[in-house]
Amino acid sequence: MLFRMKNFTFVLSILTLITGSYAAYGRSSVVEEIFRWKQISYENLPQSENSYVGPYRYYIPENNNMASMAFHPASGLMIVNVFRIRPGIPATLAAFCVQDYSTGSSPKLWGFPNYEVNTLSASDFDARRFFENSWRTGHKKPNKHHNNYYGQNNYQNNYQNNYYGGHGGHGGHHNNYYGSYPSYYQKPYYKPTPSAITTTQKPKNSLRIVSTYTASVDEKCNRAFTIDVGLLNYYNNDTRVIQKPAILVFGLAQDCCQTREFPLIRRSEIPDDVAGPIPFGTLFLKLDYQSSDCDDLFIYITNPFSNQIIVYDYKNDDFWTFTSHPTFAPVIAESHLVYDKTFFYDLPLGVVGIALGYADEYGDRPAYYFPGSSTAQFAVSTEVLKDKRKAPTNYDPDDFAIMGYRGCDHQAANAAIDYTYGVMFYAEMQSNSIRCWNMKKPLNPDNIGVVYESDILLYSIAIFIDSRGYLWFNTGSLPIIFLTDDPLNLNEYNNRIFRVKVSDAIRGTVCEDEEDSYRLADLYNDYDH
Repeated sequence: MLFRMKNFTFVLSILTLITGSYAAYGRSSVVEEIFRWKQISYENLPQSENSYVGPYRYYIPENNNMASMAFHPASGLMIVNVFRIRPGIPATLAAFCVQDYSTGSSPKLWGFPNYEVNTLSASDFDARRFFENSWRTGHKKPNKHHNNYYGQNNYQNNYQNNYYGGHGGHGGHHNNYYGSYPSYYQKPYYKPTPSAITTTQKPKNSLRIVSTYTASVDEKCNRAFTIDVGLLNYYNNDTRVIQKPAILVFGLAQDCCQTREFPLIRRSEIPDDVAGPIPFGTLFLKLDYQSSDCDDLFIYITNPFSNQIIVYDYKNDDFWTFTSHPTFAPVIAESHLVYDKTFFYDLPLGVVGIALGYADEYGDRPAYYFPGSSTAQFAVSTEVLKDKRKAPTNYDPDDFAIMGYRGCDHQAANAAIDYTYGVMFYAEMQSNSIRCWNMKKPLNPDNIGVVYESDILLYSIAIFIDSRGYLWFNTGSLPIIFLTDDPLNLNEYNNRIFRVKVSDAIRGTVCEDEEDSYRLADLYNDYDH
């Protein structure tokens, strides 16, 4: 038997060399690789690629890497984030139209809402430096991803010389264990009216976008949300504060791919006492509607570097934060990670992912959350999070409770819940996989299923489910961009976007539960949440 297994492994290795394919496991046959990029390219750049912005080249292809994305099915718009943790990024918030490209292609991006608001200026590099990035550490096996983040090396010297020129429940099916199933049934298309379009803190004509990490599309009210962290976080501790972090909200019309018009609905700055000491960590946001009113909304934002959960009351334009709970912090023993099998690094990430469960009769939900450097998962009621009086530390510590563990080496960056099947999906950083958990079952390794596992799924951040029942997720090269000064290898695929029907993703896994599978549209046509 051992001889047969060795022969099989040998044959599989030969086939991999010949075809250039990668090993994939789980439900890989039903997962579609929609788009992939060796190099992030842009269409109709307003400046020459070789021009300079301050000491840096305007466009440096090997520094551009897609962190996250969000999709608006009604228009076909895909919004992507290209974080500015290296120079040479023409647009940190960008987009393309899915219908313009074939499956397996590499779409060109354009600045969202336009290039102008994404453009840096030379004066930005006169901004004050901020703090030391001493928590960035990494090591590796020989001949792979060099990590000399703090010192000069041959590549960095060449990089400076060559690139910089020497410059330095309401009527739905009820689940007794988790409450009422909410509805995301698509109502008649909502378009923000001019009277609904407002901004806070700054006038619209002063809009600038410095750096973004993630975005979220709101299909209920057809809006796009993102957070501009307001600072440049380059290597060698070159961190420059440009402006305060802010939530940005844009309107998405059904024909926005044709018009490329995206009205700014709101810009609201996050106060200093809420943003925390490391504002560039304000990464993920989750939307929690309280009624059919598009303004009746709470947004929960995680900061894994400051170990906090920020709450934004959209209706009242108010922020507060929850801090100092031990479940928000990273587990140091689970902060030792590996990327692409050879690059070992330490990255202590606190609370990073939040997913919202089913609403109870009062409209409150369990908010499931987890630190990035941990395999544990916790929960707190949104009733607590929505109560400003309990912030930042006036809460009962027992309000934040352990749910269970996903298993060794299964640290996750983000999660999404499908309310039709009652399944949570995880984008994992360490295991090269997308996994699932049926929420009716106890959370333990035996009840975690594999949706997709592949050598090409190196580091996934974005994961979401659209109104048409598709689970979307991505893979990128964040550890290399974030923790080293190595250029991306533009001969390899550095970014990919995948898609799979939720029903196909869980079929045949431990996450499938046929007795409790329901078609959302059939159940919730008149449920407005």
